Amino acid sequence: MSFENIIGQDRPKQMLEKALRNDCIPNSYLFYGQESVGKKFTAIEVAKALNCEVNGPMDGCDQCSSCQKIEKRTHPDFFLLEPEKKSPTATEAIIKIDAVRELQKKLIYLPYEGQTKIAIINNAECMNPQAANSFLKTLEEPPSQTLIILIASNPYQLLPTIISRCQGIRFYPLPAEA
Repeated sequence: MSFENIIGQDRPKQMLEKALRNDCIPNSYLFYGQESVGKKFTAIEVAKALNCEVNGPMDGCDQCSSCQKIEKRTHPDFFLLEPEKKSPTATEAIIKIDAVRELQKKLIYLPYEGQTKIAIINNAECMNPQAANSFLKTLEEPPSQTLIILIASNPYQLLPTIISRCQGIRFYPLPAEA
């Protein structure tokens, strides 16, 4: 089971499991907390749960073709947007407006293969101002059958209007045994 793979984040896991069980998934989540505590991993597990052919939408099985495609990043209804470096020598990575616009084009259609389209924006605070403002429109009028998950280590670098349109889930530092 995929949610069993989430270690040390009992509270976020409970919140997500309850939302899935009650079919109360919002249009967008903001997963925030320290780096390397499982935010991206959990977002991918939510994507599996929503599109699993065996256990969905309660949990992912990690065995069906949908779960496997999401794991391999080849599912036609799963999109992962990550910051790109400006140049090979640059130390700072950003998410540009062109990448956001490309994602927006993909989200306007209904799911192709699964039940729900999932868009995960990792390090969402790296969106440049133009990209953030452009993405705000998508959060204000989200496409149907779509879940958007923003992941941020420092959510206060995001526009306040973006934060206000997402249901926030805080991820805590992992305990030593995890």
